[in-house]
Amino acid sequence: MRRRTLLKAVAAAPILLPAAAMQPAGATPAPASASGLSRYVFAHYMVAWPRGGPNAGVEDYALEIHDAMQRGIDGFALNCGGWSVHEPQYKARVLQIYEAAERFAGAFRLFVSADGHARDELADIVHTTRGLAAQLMQNGKPVLSAYGLGGRDIVRADALMRDAQKLGAWFIPHFSPTTGEAVIGANQASEIATRIAGADGYFFFGAAAAPDSLARSIALLSTALKRAGKTFMAPVTPYYRGLSTGTNYRAFETDGFSGMAKEWRAAIAAGANWIQIVTWNDWAESSYVAPIGSSSRAQIYNPRFGSLLSHTGYLDASRHFIRWFKSGVEPVIERDELYYFYRLHPVDVQTNLLRAFTDHAAFPPKANAALTALVHVTAFLKQAATLEITCGDTRRVVELNAGVNEIAVPSAPGVPHFSLIRHGAAVLQKSGELAITSNDYSGAFNYFSGSLSDAGASQSNR
Repeated sequence: MRRRTLLKAVAAAPILLPAAAMQPAGATPAPASASGLSRYVFAHYMVAWPRGGPNAGVEDYALEIHDAMQRGIDGFALNCGGWSVHEPQYKARVLQIYEAAERFAGAFRLFVSADGHARDELADIVHTTRGLAAQLMQNGKPVLSAYGLGGRDIVRADALMRDAQKLGAWFIPHFSPTTGEAVIGANQASEIATRIAGADGYFFFGAAAAPDSLARSIALLSTALKRAGKTFMAPVTPYYRGLSTGTNYRAFETDGFSGMAKEWRAAIAAGANWIQIVTWNDWAESSYVAPIGSSSRAQIYNPRFGSLLSHTGYLDASRHFIRWFKSGVEPVIERDELYYFYRLHPVDVQTNLLRAFTDHAAFPPKANAALTALVHVTAFLKQAATLEITCGDTRRVVELNAGVNEIAVPSAPGVPHFSLIRHGAAVLQKSGELAITSNDYSGAFNYFSGSLSDAGASQSNR
């Protein structure tokens, strides 16, 4: 993760959100866990890059909150790369987000996650947010987090934990072990549990690693932090791929939603206290789940991010696991839902190299494991059914069971079409919004996601 830079000034006062939008259908209270903490699910919100653009206002933030609440998200962790002295727009934007959250009558909570220069201004952050209505409180104290606390400087990290304690904050920061953070082994988990003694809990910002590694890290950290009597906020990451024109152009394969589901299951099995989806809106690293205002692609915030592909499938498929985490019991599937994930081009380095000399997006990112040329589907089914996937000249038929199914079929040029068949009849059918081609690299190895379910009147757009 890189510190985020604000580009323009904050917008003027907004118009009011319609009253009907203040009660999202998916919003449910977070029940208490055995530890006494409510089982919250937060999303990591990049204050530098609001969906509404550089001039976003309270109305824009309220719409984002509404979208999050519909999926069962309880609040935002507001990542701030600056605050008041450095880039004061951060503080101004944060106050607007708190104002927007107040419209939801305490159903959506906020806390600051200090990053970059904001870590030097913890006192003003705590003073500013302590009395705000939407501030998340724990044991009568305002919750405060941080990213990369102290960097690799252990002495600095310890000093900041003492500062937060003196300020009366309930502090749950992220910091890296001395060996780095991509993979947390037993020794690193033990080190973190020892170093966190001066805080109330620990947040693991798991993103830049493979799902298997993140799942193991979650399990090890949960065990170590429970022994230390500390709260653990576990990460769940949809997909990670840096910008092709940036300095962080790397990717970690998640096999569509399968990797994210693996992390959800790891956090649930480990008994994590809280979960933070990483992220809501990091457009640069493709880990965003926020709806982008289109079912296919859109320009968001700034042209340098390129044309972003819809990741709403990651968010909507997570609702099953959010309910599971909060209740402690896996929900009964009461309706058929399919979520599909694919890249807009075949993943074949050998045939792409010549194109890559003139097109940054065609050059593959650094990856520890091969990126897949597959169409991935996650299916939540109330009964067994047959799934037929056609794309171009290829046709695949897969038998699915009642429950959660993860399948993948080879990618091929064409528009993927999905048909869910039960008792000889298609109960759901839909064509993907975007075609797979042999030469469209505008997605730059990002995933596109879409969905179909029996909740709508018609799911066919053939």
